[in-house]
Amino acid sequence: MRAATGNRQSAIGNRRSGGGGNLLVVLLLLVVATASCGKKGDPQPPLPRGPKAVSDLAVEQEGEEAVLTFTFPDRLLTGAPLTDLASIELYRVVKPSETLTAPRSAPQPGAAASAPRAPGEVNVMGAAARRAATNVRLAEEAFYREARSLTPLPVAAMAEHTRGASIVYRDPLSRLWSEGRVVEPLAYAVVSVRRNGERSPLSNIVLLTPAVPPEAPVLTAALPEEGRICLEWLPPEKDLLGRPVELGGYNVYRRILPQEEYEAPLNAKPVNGTAYVDSTALYGASLVYTLRAVLANNAKVEGLPADEIGVVYRDVFPPPPPARLEALSEGKLVRLFWDPVDAPDLAGYRVERAEGEGPFVALTKEIATDPFFSDESVTQGVRYRYRVRSVDRAGNASAPSAEAVAETF
Repeated sequence: MRAATGNRQSAIGNRRSGGGGNLLVVLLLLVVATASCGKKGDPQPPLPRGPKAVSDLAVEQEGEEAVLTFTFPDRLLTGAPLTDLASIELYRVVKPSETLTAPRSAPQPGAAASAPRAPGEVNVMGAAARRAATNVRLAEEAFYREARSLTPLPVAAMAEHTRGASIVYRDPLSRLWSEGRVVEPLAYAVVSVRRNGERSPLSNIVLLTPAVPPEAPVLTAALPEEGRICLEWLPPEKDLLGRPVELGGYNVYRRILPQEEYEAPLNAKPVNGTAYVDSTALYGASLVYTLRAVLANNAKVEGLPADEIGVVYRDVFPPPPPARLEALSEGKLVRLFWDPVDAPDLAGYRVERAEGEGPFVALTKEIATDPFFSDESVTQGVRYRYRVRSVDRAGNASAPSAEAVAETF
């Protein structure tokens, strides 16, 4: 009886001992879990998403347009390639506030957690990054409140605006002038948008104070001359708003039909005065000319084009006549010599002869290519008069040279 009782008490003691060990393990796990969940670190910035912001937006005025230029967006904020660009949104603000155009600095992804700290030290860099991110967000919100969205640029239309690795967009300014907003500054920014709707941060903001271009000059003449075409015009006196304008010169443009568009100006620098000589025109071409006046303080701001003048530039200009013609009688022939003619389109020479006081006739059907000729169709005892004309490749014959006389014996 005592032995059985002892055995039961021993078994109960063993169960109590094992239960106490399991309870200790559970308590230790709870302590570890509580300590782990109770440790609070600095809040981390969200993982950056969307395209990377355009940072090299630039603007300048050309004529009646504001020309925006920026590098084609091709990266995400994470640095990965941007492969699903859907569109680029362009924004303009008329007369932006000073706070709107103040320099902005965005925090770099991961900057809040990048600085090591000693135990108990406050993460000042993380707070500064959060403040910077807040300032950027507030500045963007202020810009969007004042901005007007221009025509979005979908990816299908970007090829027409791409120049190398850059996108070029032209914003017409004439509508602003019609509204009376002439000298008010403009601010521009762009945003990239992915196909899933994720947007980039606002680009750098660029400023432009537009200038009003001049009216069109009046092209009065395009006179073809040998080796050149002389242009003349009357200057404009006012700008497009009817105000007096100070000019810095003119740009002269030429196109060759059937070409429809003008290329770069013929002049490297703005032309002073009201005349220009085009010495690069080629014979046989149908040419069309126009010109634009430029502002004195900004040569890139061109005015309206002058009404075009067309010229069919035909070669109707004969070369100069030969000089110093000599005729030497040698019995049954007469040798002729003359100074060569210096003409870029010279084809040769036409030799003419007259008997006594009779009329001149050509000695041969073909023109001579050398500056000498032998007349073997002479009759002894006859007095001959000679003269020579130079002929160009267009068939234009010069005036006759001075006469030379020879008589065979």
